[in-house]
Amino acid sequence: MSRMACLLRSAATLIAFGVFSFGAVFFGVPVFFLLTLVIKNRRRRCLVLRLLVKTGFRFIIFISGLMNVFRVRFAICDEDQDAAGNDGFRFVSGRELFSDIPENRSVIIANHPTLVDYVILTSVMNTNVNSMVKKSLTEGFMRQVISHLGYVNNQSPFEDVAEAAKSGDNLLIFPEGSRTRGDISFRRGAANLAVRLDMDIVPVFIYCSEPDYLSRGFFNISAPSRVPCFYVTRGKNIRASDVTAEDSLPPAVTARHFNRYLEELYRRRLPRFAERMNRRSG
Repeated sequence: MSRMACLLRSAATLIAFGVFSFGAVFFGVPVFFLLTLVIKNRRRRCLVLRLLVKTGFRFIIFISGLMNVFRVRFAICDEDQDAAGNDGFRFVSGRELFSDIPENRSVIIANHPTLVDYVILTSVMNTNVNSMVKKSLTEGFMRQVISHLGYVNNQSPFEDVAEAAKSGDNLLIFPEGSRTRGDISFRRGAANLAVRLDMDIVPVFIYCSEPDYLSRGFFNISAPSRVPCFYVTRGKNIRASDVTAEDSLPPAVTARHFNRYLEELYRRRLPRFAERMNRRSG
């Protein structure tokens, strides 16, 4: 890529992130708090505010694609079809990829390679998806925003998380606890919740064609030599009872075995998914 093209791409990145920040502060925040005053029903207000966030994220992804900052593609990759020698792959819309997730019965997990993974997933998932955020985000100004969105944090009491599930929410968790660095290593929280609340795990796999892109700083505007592309796919829903040997094990032991199974699943599937996307992109 020529120096001029690189500079233009870097400028486009700065503009896209500037639109995101400006829109969030000068449009999103006033509308957000206006809706909290107008809509009195807590659950309805929560879902409307999540729809506002989802719409904003969809817009920033559209702008980023339009300006060649980054692109997002969703794919169905059927491992059973691949094993049988058939082509179990096709690109789909994000809505189609996540259309059949059971309501209030699922813990959605994903690896976390970049800073925009939450943005990408929230932009296409239903508003009944409750994200588990870091405790630090519930302090200061963001505390009110997180509270009105109904999000739980990684130090919330189990009863609060269970109540969110009972109200109709699915849970979105990045079980690594931070961005992906080398080997996959999950904290046990997602597996523990799935076991104790008797919920499905929905595994989501995210691969970025430029591995170091947006992995450290959101306002790192240096442009890679190619337009980064995020590829997102998901696996089949999994229940702990499907993969654990005994039903009589204590929940903590079942969660440990289940968590180990999920780690191995990601260590196996992510490299295959990345290899296939690299071949497709040429």
